[in-house]
Amino acid sequence: MPLRMNLPYSAKWLLATLVCGSFILMSCGLSLASLPSQTSQPSAATSQAQFDGVVSLTTELRGISDRLREKRSNVELAELRDSLPKEWTVATPEGSYKISTDSLRGQLTAGSQEMAKAWADNMARELASYAANRPPGDANARAELDHILAGSEFGAVHPPNAWDLFRQRLAAWVERLLLRLFGGLMRYPIGGQILFWLIVVACVGFIAMWVFRYMISRDRMDTLPPGQVVTASRTWQEWIRAARDAAGRNDFREAVHSAYWAAITRLESLGAVPKDRSMTPREYLRMVAQSSQSELLVPASRNYREPLSALTVRLEQIWYANRGAGSEDYREALRQLEAMGCQLE
Repeated sequence: MPLRMNLPYSAKWLLATLVCGSFILMSCGLSLASLPSQTSQPSAATSQAQFDGVVSLTTELRGISDRLREKRSNVELAELRDSLPKEWTVATPEGSYKISTDSLRGQLTAGSQEMAKAWADNMARELASYAANRPPGDANARAELDHILAGSEFGAVHPPNAWDLFRQRLAAWVERLLLRLFGGLMRYPIGGQILFWLIVVACVGFIAMWVFRYMISRDRMDTLPPGQVVTASRTWQEWIRAARDAAGRNDFREAVHSAYWAAITRLESLGAVPKDRSMTPREYLRMVAQSSQSELLVPASRNYREPLSALTVRLEQIWYANRGAGSEDYREALRQLEAMGCQLE
């Protein structure tokens, strides 16, 4: 048998009111839940935007600047703010970069349209400057670099070979040997000083010997060899006979020397050169060359310049430079004497 609650009329009215109110509130809640939220933040899908290259992001910023060019209401600024992601991601050849939009979104929230437009314009200029200053890519850069490094100026640049390694090891061994030698001498100061002065004396002696050998072996072109006394009383005929006697002994060096002095004696007898045996062969030749240019002095001396020049050169090569002489040199000297007017028969 069902139970019946005997409630007063006022309690029954209150209970019915509560049930109806609860039903109405539940219906309104379901309706509100089904409506889209107008104040919700951007979803995770719009938290960032991807741009392939700087140019595409620059275009996006210039579009925002164009929208802000005219006066916009706060509602339009809010719509533009809500359409922006939290950050832009730009892919470049150097890598990916992220640019936050917090500053732009904050200015749009504050209603500062001019500051927002200035920020977009400045960012667009920065990106355009980056794209303009970036060097163009070159697919053949590696091939061009290899071609440059293959030049001759880079030919000596290479890893150390076997010979280089050997020299390095030899230098290191010598360095260790010297350090061991002189390092031990540091414990004996007197012995170190003795060794030092021995090295100094040896170096000075070597230099002195080299200078002495150079001085005694150099070619003295301006003076006659010491000990070679030229007899002033000989005529050019006697000098020719002396040359023939030397050639008969196969001493062609002495034969050429006697033939030269036969030529000088011939010129002395003609008055082309003075009788001064202190003059050098080059001084004789210079005097004959000067006389040949002036016919007032010795008209016939111009015929002697070329033969005397040939004899002088041959004498310098054989007598002073110690070059070997042969029969051909002797015969050539006799031909020059004939050219100067010397009778050989």
